[in-house]
Amino acid sequence: MKYVHFYYLGLTLLMFSCANKKNDVALFKYSLETSTVETYLLNTENNDSLMLFRYQNLKDSIPNSRVSYAYSNQELRSRGRTFFSTGTQYEFENLVFTIYQEKTSNANLITLVFNEKYGLLASLGFGKHFIFSKEPMTPKIKEYNFKRIFRSLNNIRIE
Repeated sequence: MKYVHFYYLGLTLLMFSCANKKNDVALFKYSLETSTVETYLLNTENNDSLMLFRYQNLKDSIPNSRVSYAYSNQELRSRGRTFFSTGTQYEFENLVFTIYQEKTSNANLITLVFNEKYGLLASLGFGKHFIFSKEPMTPKIKEYNFKRIFRSLNNIRIE
């Protein structure tokens, strides 16, 4: 009988460890306004209803960011704001990203480019424009990627 309890205990622990998966990835942050490159650690937690992406600056703890993705309604939340899919897609490194925006006035429009497997690729309008990349970029490639993202924004239909 003791062995049955240990079996169920082990099975329960295995289920909880599979239900909440964690993953850490090193990223480079490229800003449109400056030529400096910042290094970040992306910590991803995944459970049945939500994915949580934590971006930790490796040199400075103040500018850390969190983005959560809800599977049920496919919304992003960051800094107390909710972002909805625009239906526009953007391709980068053989992955298809979706462009998200707030449904508020266009005066302070913030755009996020996101993929479930990759996380946040770009943020446009959070004080400064930036791209997260898993691979280093040359300045020309960085500029090229920003131009492609801005062109994708031109395809979004305003409702």
